[in-house]
This record gives sequence, C-alpha cells and structure tokens, in this order.
Amino acid sequence: MTKKTFGIFAAVLIVVAGLVTLAVVLNRPTTSSNGGADTRRVVINEAARTLLYLPLYHAVEQGYFKDAGIDVEIITGGTATNSFASMLSGEADFALADPMYVPISREKGSQTKVVAQVVARVAFWGIAKDASITNMSETTLRGKKIATHPRPMSGYAYTLTLIRNLGLEPDKDVEIIQSQPGTELAPLFNGQADFVLTVEPNVSTAVFQGAHIVYSYPQALGDQILSGLMTREDFIVKNGETVLATASAIQMALVDIHQSPERAIATGKKRFPQVSEEVLRLAVQRLVDEAVIPETVLVTEDSWNRAIKIRVDVGDLKQVTSRSDNCTIELMRQAAANGGG
Repeated sequence: MTKKTFGIFAAVLIVVAGLVTLAVVLNRPTTSSNGGADTRRVVINEAARTLLYLPLYHAVEQGYFKDAGIDVEIITGGTATNSFASMLSGEADFALADPMYVPISREKGSQTKVVAQVVARVAFWGIAKDASITNMSETTLRGKKIATHPRPMSGYAYTLTLIRNLGLEPDKDVEIIQSQPGTELAPLFNGQADFVLTVEPNVSTAVFQGAHIVYSYPQALGDQILSGLMTREDFIVKNGETVLATASAIQMALVDIHQSPERAIATGKKRFPQVSEEVLRLAVQRLVDEAVIPETVLVTEDSWNRAIKIRVDVGDLKQVTSRSDNCTIELMRQAAANGGG
C-alpha cells in the first residue's frame, strides 16, 4: 500500500466511522429466513475473485459452512479497501483481504480483528520465456523489463522491492511495465517484457505456454500472512459462535485441500470454468506444495511479524504491533481444533 493509497484508506475509515445511519445494518439478524431458525446468515466481502481464495470456495462447495449452520453470501468488493470498508460499515460481516488493514485501522481507532488466515505466503512468482535465464538476479535483471500488476497493487510493490533489494534502481536499471490483472502475460509473450511477476493461475498458464519459473516469493520469504478473514470486535462479542463456526469451516477446507487435491481441483473448475483443468491442476498443486494455502487458520507469530515489519518499513504503520493485539488467537486455535487442523 502506497502513502497515497493509505491516505485514501484512512479517509474511507473516517467516513465509515461517521455513518451513524448504518445502525440498522449493524444490528441486522444473522438468522436466515429461508435456512431455518438454526441457520445463521453471514456475508463475506472478498477483495477479489481469485484462486488464492480457494479455501473459501472449497468450504462452500464441500458443505462445511452448511454443516456448521452457516448460510454464506460472498460479495466481491473489487479491492481490499472496498472489502474492508464494507465489513467496517456493517454491510458485510467479514472481509477477506489483506490482514494488515486491521493494524492500520486500529491505529485510527477502529476495533477490528483477524479471525483466520487464508493465504499464508506472498503468492507471486517470477516467470521468464528465455530458456537461458534461470533466476532473477542483479545480473539477469539489469537493463531488462518486468511486467506486473499496476501500482499500488501488491505485484508492483513486491517487484519494486525485489529490484531495490538487488541494488538496482527502478526505471533506471530495470523498467516496470504495468499491466492490468489478467493481462500481464501478454508483454512477456509478445516480446515487450523479459520477465513477468504474477500469481496463479497465470503462473501455470505461462508454464503451459512454454515459459518457466525463475523466482518464487513463497520460497524466498517463507510464511508471511497475505490474506485473512477479518471482522469487527463488536460482531465477535455479539456473534462469537458464528465467528467460530465460520473460521472452523475454513479450517476444514484447508485440511481437505491438502489431503484431497482432486476435490480442490473440482472446486477450482466450478469457480473458474475459463481456466483449463490442466492449468488448474498445476496451479492448485503449486499453492499446496509451496504452502501458500496453509494447513491451519492460526497465523504464527513469525509470519505476523514479517508482514508487520514491511508495513512499518514503508510507512503504512507507525510502529510494530503484536499478533495478540490484532488476532483472535484463542478463537483461531479452537477453530483449528474443530476443523481437524
């Protein structure tokens, strides 16, 4: 998140905090009118429709939410800011997005918590088409062009970080080509770019088209929470069983994805019919093998601290803030136990 984006986000929080007319929304019942008295309806606003959120979709497709008495409606916010603002206002019960929005919002006075991790590692990979290129180093990147998502998206931020960590200067030593999500492979294959930094299933699509992976952020950085399920503290107080049941259903999905990749691929085919089964199979396996999809909803201390450090370093946060201040650790542990993690 750039300082400009952070300013916009802060403004959103201020506006949301003043929307007293949303009191009716904040107090809407969680019992479904068509699901029976024991069915609790929840709305989850996801930042984007992405394969990275496979655990959420898998929990729906395998009936884990239904078995827990949860009737889930998924809304796609389009951005992490939209997703978080929807949850904060009460239009949604949960946001599925960048969990660093919780500590950022808490510095502004909001009372929010991360209740489950969904994506445990920074899920970007470097791709090259030239068979002679085997890595992304100072030597191979100097004078080259990299295609990735536009600023201020995470792909751009991590591309910028990689370039600088190698002692190179963006726009001088390395040119970044900004492409809209879903189109970033085009510059690689039409010869405009030497590398692309992207996510699944684009990574596996590129591999099937003859490119190869030369850099893995999941392997380079290890555990560093990227996406989490978040909600307001007042919602947790009033609906603790619902929050626990929701997190437990996601835990069941995490376990099943790791134990039964074929069922996870079936979920992927249903949710992303435009992607071939061959690509989905390779993509899901990579997300599992490189621990992008975690085995538990419980975020570790080290994972949280790595993510926080980056936000302090770039100025999004004033100071380091602990996992215990921002996450419902005991609830996560119970959800992990309930879901077989």
